[in-house]
Amino acid sequence: MRFGNGRGSGGGGIAAAAAGLLLLAGCIEAPGAETPLPNAGKTSGELVFKYDPPVALSTVGTTLPAPVYPQGDDRNDNAWTRHLRDNLGIVVDKWWETAPGQLEQKTNLMIASGSIPNFFIATPRQLVLLERADLIEDLTDVYPRHASANVRGVIEEAGPEVLEAAKIDGKLMGIPFTGVAKESVPVLWIREDWRNKLNLPKPKTMDDMLAIAEAFAKRDPDGNGRHDTYGLALDKSLSMGIGLLNGYRAYKGIWIAEPDGRLAYGSVRPEMKQALGKLQEMYRSGLIDPDFGTKEGTKVYESIGAGQIGMAYGSISGNTLYAQTPDSRWFAYPAPSADGAPTRVQHGLNLNIGFWVVRKGTPHPEAVLRMADEFVKTFYLNTDDAVYKQFNFDIEHKTSIWHQAPVKLFKSYKNAEISAHLEPFLSAGRTPTAAEKARLTPEEREKYALIQDYLTGKSADWSVIARNGLHGGGTVILDYVKNGQLLADRFYGSPTKTMVRKQASLAKLEEDVMKRIILGAPLDEFDQFAEDWKRLGGDEITAEVNEWAGSR
Repeated sequence: MRFGNGRGSGGGGIAAAAAGLLLLAGCIEAPGAETPLPNAGKTSGELVFKYDPPVALSTVGTTLPAPVYPQGDDRNDNAWTRHLRDNLGIVVDKWWETAPGQLEQKTNLMIASGSIPNFFIATPRQLVLLERADLIEDLTDVYPRHASANVRGVIEEAGPEVLEAAKIDGKLMGIPFTGVAKESVPVLWIREDWRNKLNLPKPKTMDDMLAIAEAFAKRDPDGNGRHDTYGLALDKSLSMGIGLLNGYRAYKGIWIAEPDGRLAYGSVRPEMKQALGKLQEMYRSGLIDPDFGTKEGTKVYESIGAGQIGMAYGSISGNTLYAQTPDSRWFAYPAPSADGAPTRVQHGLNLNIGFWVVRKGTPHPEAVLRMADEFVKTFYLNTDDAVYKQFNFDIEHKTSIWHQAPVKLFKSYKNAEISAHLEPFLSAGRTPTAAEKARLTPEEREKYALIQDYLTGKSADWSVIARNGLHGGGTVILDYVKNGQLLADRFYGSPTKTMVRKQASLAKLEEDVMKRIILGAPLDEFDQFAEDWKRLGGDEITAEVNEWAGSR
């Protein structure tokens, strides 16, 4: 099972602790019965503005490699904790913070220890185990009564799947920590200096893209007289090839709907064989780095920085490309298709890590929704520069203050929406009026200023215009949305029993065989792979997935 990007995930550690977890209900301290809501009797269904007396809630969370706390602040005394305490009457005690990549394992250990805080982030697998152990609150009635319009809007934009994924036996057991999977779908990026030097047309079809790849590999785009460049970036996990696969209607690692309505695993469909055949042909022709099979994405980008590769499927942002080739601008294009119809670009369940869960017996579980509302208002809807500096991002000191917020929800298209909001001014070539600027968020005003600096020659930094300028990555994403080109993973349930036992080995089989085919193994090995996948557990998983789908 995969959540987020549709390209696989780990998380088997909690399965080993499952048996012990089921025994924890009796050894975790739980507060008494829920305290009546302060100032009860409001008929609007909205949360009260401030709890009196204050509500004390414990949690755990993640931190960033970038600065988060200004000098003198820490995880329990910062702009966000003070704001929540003074204005909402919520006192937050964060037990610990860890890097995002370590959160699942540390949370597993915390659960197994028999001590969990009042609220925290749980992965989909942890959600199931916590619910089975009766350790978390049923939020079925809490959400409709207390979720603000802001919170509902963000969750609905993420897709109906995210709220459904938080339900177990019809009960809502967590609040989705919505993510950015939808605006992280594949975008094709091309070095414009190479394309212009070789007088190549902008790619509109798969054949156009393949012609550019061949020219970049064989017509010396860097002019050094050596055969040392390649046409398309590819990494060993094939993550950087998802956009090309999608162009052939091949969907790696996600479940898609068949014409008869049944769900099928995209990696074993016949379209995947055709797409792998094309990648094999490109590899054989020297259009792909011969060492791709040993390279993680970071190493591939180093090759881009060394001037060896001129085209790559990436996401909405060109920041990594700018960091590698600051003197060579890249442009964003929609992922082309091989059959003339618009490419459907895949994405996984639109979650960031998982769900906000509330410990059983916690007073005022709706306080989590109130903190989520405060984050949405302050991070996304605020237009005041002073508030932005205090709670979002301190530009002068490069401090990501927003990460201090104890509860967060991410809008699905925030970065793409910046492009939409700036487009009227950029396309008309006019400066927004004072009233128009006031309606933009501080981040949007900042991006507009940076784009103008680039256009007027005050700055050589093209990263912002590549994402939020005219025809940038943001425009590509918005066009995908407008044209109905996003394709979501149709399975968003908890990992099935066979997935828990066999998904890891099946995923390794998949990666090994696909890579071997691209490197030159007979293409018919794909047929054997599809049969092996089914025999080694895929048929069982497919039956379980369709049983789940039939129960929806």
